[in-house]
Amino acid sequence: MTEFTTPSDVARESLKRLAMDRVAPTPDNYRAYYHRIAGTRNDDSFPAQTFRSIAAELPRSSPAQQRFARRFDEAIGKQSWITLRAALTELAVATETQDIAWAPLILQIIEQMDRHHASLTKARKKESLKHVLDGSSSTAPILYGRLNKLLQHWHAGPSDDAPEGATGTDTDAPPATGEPAAETAPAPELAHALDELFRRGVGALLADTPALQSRAAAFGERFNPWPARIDQPLLLADLHELILKLEWSGEDQSGIRRALIALLQLLIDNISKLVIDDQWLSGQLSVVSEAFSQPLDIRVLDEVERRLRDVIDQQGRLKQELTDAQLRLKQMLAGFVDRLADMSHSAGSFHDSLERSSARIAQAKDIGELSNVIEEMLRDTRIAQEDARRSRDDLTSLQQQVERANVEISKLQNELQHTSELVRHDALTGALNRKGIDEALEREIARAQRRGTPLCIGLLDIDNFKRINDTHGHHAGDAALQHLAEIIRANLRPQDSLGRYGGEEFVIVLPDTDAENAVATLTRLQRALTSRYFLAEGQKLLITFSAGVARLDADESAATAIDRADKAMYRAKRAGKNRVMMA
Repeated sequence: MTEFTTPSDVARESLKRLAMDRVAPTPDNYRAYYHRIAGTRNDDSFPAQTFRSIAAELPRSSPAQQRFARRFDEAIGKQSWITLRAALTELAVATETQDIAWAPLILQIIEQMDRHHASLTKARKKESLKHVLDGSSSTAPILYGRLNKLLQHWHAGPSDDAPEGATGTDTDAPPATGEPAAETAPAPELAHALDELFRRGVGALLADTPALQSRAAAFGERFNPWPARIDQPLLLADLHELILKLEWSGEDQSGIRRALIALLQLLIDNISKLVIDDQWLSGQLSVVSEAFSQPLDIRVLDEVERRLRDVIDQQGRLKQELTDAQLRLKQMLAGFVDRLADMSHSAGSFHDSLERSSARIAQAKDIGELSNVIEEMLRDTRIAQEDARRSRDDLTSLQQQVERANVEISKLQNELQHTSELVRHDALTGALNRKGIDEALEREIARAQRRGTPLCIGLLDIDNFKRINDTHGHHAGDAALQHLAEIIRANLRPQDSLGRYGGEEFVIVLPDTDAENAVATLTRLQRALTSRYFLAEGQKLLITFSAGVARLDADESAATAIDRADKAMYRAKRAGKNRVMMA
């Protein structure tokens, strides 16, 4: 039996056996054949996929946890049992650390529970303590930190040395002094604003915590209408408690977001390693990875979503065509194997015929018998030659079909690879095409109307562009468009959008920008463009543009605003070019 000494030999033989046995080349079948040929056990392999799922669940909040997680990820990347064993040993040693000092903390809690605070009753303290315990019981360091913050809040309130039970009451009411706690006469607008702040402003940030959202709304309702008297100690106590709960909620939400981002990044890294040969996925993976490698921005995420949706739709069609082409190729290869089997059978039959003829020749006694044998041999030879010719023609035809299928598959793979860059962007300049800019305008108009923020559109046209084409050729004109788009993109904000509207016209979408700042932005782009000469056949050319700016009015369509910007742009050209005019 042939021995295979290298992994590549084993892999090659595994593929050959799969083809000979006509077994589907799935990962499981390939793995089984590989271990059977190599003489190893299937469970000897490193379970990288399982370990990656475990790594995604590892906590990474403390330095020790981050260090272990890095070692664990390193072991998975190297598929090294030795590195994994070292990481686990280091983790076991690291657990021999001092426990959290719970005893002093509990003593302080007991002391502060019995101490009298003017603005905090024992019942309110118990409620706050129960809230901390319910919300942090799963993680000891977080519980310890939140209990410390609660103690600091209790310490901050005024107190005396008398135990709270001496007051004879356990209510929220402050000691009666015969004087009003606070005299206020605010404007109704202030009361309404405070109500809106807690009910809509703070409440909108607490959509995932309905109980805390209701509490914030209830706190705001205390000011609308404004009460005749305000118990300041009670108000401050409630406000401090709400602040603590908001802080804890913020910590929880921040932790959840960090964990989700880390999990998504891990999935992206995993997919990148699994599909290293599928370059058509690199565009999507790089876009998602870039979006989550920086502070999250709703516009960036919205743009990524739209780009991915377009790419997925088109790549789904191309992927189906690629799958069909690969299936046809497999069928051709199966036919190739069948033809080889037929050739082998024909060759075997011809060989048997030759052996029979040889035996008859040895037993022949006269020329007549030899003549009959020779005639049969010639007939069998002609049949074998005809079978060989047909097999050769069939194999040649199959070879040509395989070559055509390979060309088609290669073409489809290239289309898949470049789809993400061609769907919504202009091929020449890299700016958004008409479809892309229309979607950007629709998205930004809806956002501006929802938030009540300004939105401006700039329309610019290169001055004397026809002269550049006529004098230096269309290649120079194309290069000038690329030069302009590159400079504009480099000087715009991340939330701004640049699109090629047609020919030498470009549209710039400027969200959260009023008319004055929009004009200033276009003027700044003009200065940036004139500061960098454009080279055409070694000759320096100064490129300028004229622009019109329009601020969208309420309920105004994008087409109407662009039309107004277009008219302002032509006024700028008539006024001497290289100018910016407001619509």
